[in-house]
Amino acid sequence: MVYCEITLIPSHFCGKEELPIRPPDFPAYPLVSRQELSRILETVHRGRQECLAAWKVRLSTFRMTAREKQAAQGLFQYLLDHFHDSANFSGFKEQFFQRTAEYRSILGLQHTVAVIGLFEEIILVLLLERQGRPDVHTSYRWLHSLTLSLLCSITREHSEGRRKERNGPKLPLPGSDERSPRLKRMEAITRLDEWLLTSRTLEEALSRSVRFITEATGFRRGALFWYSSLSRTVEGIYAHEVDLGEIRRIRDVEGNIPAIARVMKETKPLYLREARLYFPAHYVEKFGLTSLQTATLYGPQRQPVAFLLLDQEGRPFEPDPDTEHLLTDLISRVSLTLRFRLFENAFTHVDAAPPLTPREREILQMIADGHSTREIGQALHLSEHTAAEYAHSVLRKLKAKNRPEAVAVGLRKSWIR
Repeated sequence: MVYCEITLIPSHFCGKEELPIRPPDFPAYPLVSRQELSRILETVHRGRQECLAAWKVRLSTFRMTAREKQAAQGLFQYLLDHFHDSANFSGFKEQFFQRTAEYRSILGLQHTVAVIGLFEEIILVLLLERQGRPDVHTSYRWLHSLTLSLLCSITREHSEGRRKERNGPKLPLPGSDERSPRLKRMEAITRLDEWLLTSRTLEEALSRSVRFITEATGFRRGALFWYSSLSRTVEGIYAHEVDLGEIRRIRDVEGNIPAIARVMKETKPLYLREARLYFPAHYVEKFGLTSLQTATLYGPQRQPVAFLLLDQEGRPFEPDPDTEHLLTDLISRVSLTLRFRLFENAFTHVDAAPPLTPREREILQMIADGHSTREIGQALHLSEHTAAEYAHSVLRKLKAKNRPEAVAVGLRKSWIR
């Protein structure tokens, strides 16, 4: 299995283990109104599933052990699940710092910085798509200040951890013989299903799929690109017989690649006779593209989430109906796997979006922690009467008869911990 070093680290950290910035010199985070802050927090809350899906894809490309990936997942999940706490800027930073201490023996500094950097990138993409352009400037400055503050704290204290690499199992390649196309197609589907079912991680499932499909369909090269419907961008994530580092350098907007619009409209694999008509000249020259076979992967509600490009190592070829039928069947299997692994939470918790505001969730969490109405009011700088009104609103929205019942609902729905 091919791995790639993480390179997604902000430029001001490149080649350094520590930041020259000291806490007293760190610029104060920008002031935002209560209304603006509530809009940011609510936008992130509503886009939680999209953020998780984008994160899972990016995490699958990291050169990390399973244990390190589990720790990275824990950090990202913590940032996302507790983002509403960021209204208390310093408190949120301190809580996150305590959480990183739990993973210090597992994650190195490079990985921790990458998690924070990717969190900022994913949240910013969400804000760009969900908020108006004038509004997003303030949101970005606030978000960037938050993540930069986290990075300053972590890089001062977090020590570099040792990383271990493990090679994945060697993937058997489908052979060529004289069996009928139908029989060969059925056997290829069965073998792909077996490897997808036994893949322990998303990384294994995707990297195996690219290699298997490329070989099974008789192509020489294959590359898989993730497509974000939020930002209308594509980025390379996996490849077979192509330099993986070069593929992962590809991050472009949909408008710059005419092929994307055409590929995404097709429900079946699409043959492109002349790549130069659909791809920018620098991509055609870099990879020696001529004829291409494309196939789109779909998520829930048939929205495109990725596409696969296949070719004969730059040599022109003509479309083959049997190959296209096989490719259609194999791609549908991988699409099913993606739907399960990326959107499983969306399927199992379709009504999981809490009806509570960030403040009400905070109140419910404090109730679950055993705080009285007076203690809640003192902690949040509210009057006891206002705190009681919040608590009553929580009970009403959750249709709970009392506080223990409201806490039980919150725990069952994973709205509180």
